[in-house]
Amino acid sequence: MIFFVIEMKQAIDKACNLIIKLQQLKKIRGYVLTGAGVSKASDIPTFRGEDGLWERYDFEEVATYDAWIRNPEKIWKLYQEGIDLILNAQPNAAHKAIFQLENLNLSQFVITQNVDSLHQKAGSKNVIEVHGNFTRIKCTACGRKQILSKSPEKIPPFCDCGSLFRPDVVLFNESLPEKEISKAFDIAAKSDLVFVIGTSAEVIPAATLPLISKRNGAVVIVFNPEKTTHVQIADVFIQGKCEETLPIFLQELTKE
Repeated sequence: MIFFVIEMKQAIDKACNLIIKLQQLKKIRGYVLTGAGVSKASDIPTFRGEDGLWERYDFEEVATYDAWIRNPEKIWKLYQEGIDLILNAQPNAAHKAIFQLENLNLSQFVITQNVDSLHQKAGSKNVIEVHGNFTRIKCTACGRKQILSKSPEKIPPFCDCGSLFRPDVVLFNESLPEKEISKAFDIAAKSDLVFVIGTSAEVIPAATLPLISKRNGAVVIVFNPEKTTHVQIADVFIQGKCEETLPIFLQELTKE
């Protein structure tokens, strides 16, 4: 345990030094890429790994467009549970620390694979949701969107036009939102600093964004409990739960 603490401190000190040197050279253009690990401490389960959602559900039965077409009522019952969970969730220390990175002018954007709005609740302003948002629904016919303050009382819910509403999230086998993905790739190509936080690095194309930034000379700092493929390109890897490591990192950085 002592070795682990020393190792983490060394990694945090290295990250702080890299950022300070970068600040001396230019006004930093940065972004944060987040995954489900950021929201785990807010009691929102991850999809992969231990206790992940895909350990409990067959995604082909509940998270594909074909499943939606076959039985929208079944899908809605599952999503109703998820919407209640997300609407009642609160940002944790990791979300708040990510907002602080914005206040320190180290990050101008949050690119997230999460669908829970917790970055916005924590104060982050420029949040790009590449997988949609669980608290938003859209009509399958007219495209009308609606933000939910509570889960729909009638399942499945219908739009005024008479067609079904569906959760405004990307299902398996569906295309990602073109506008958001295009903006995310543009940001990645122009950034000097990348914080990769709580992501498994397995979901394409979001997982490729730090690779693009690295090829263009950006400093890449990874916060994650486990080593992922992003560690291979990272300038610094800070291992541990991000709701614990990020506040420590910020405390050290603001000392400097």
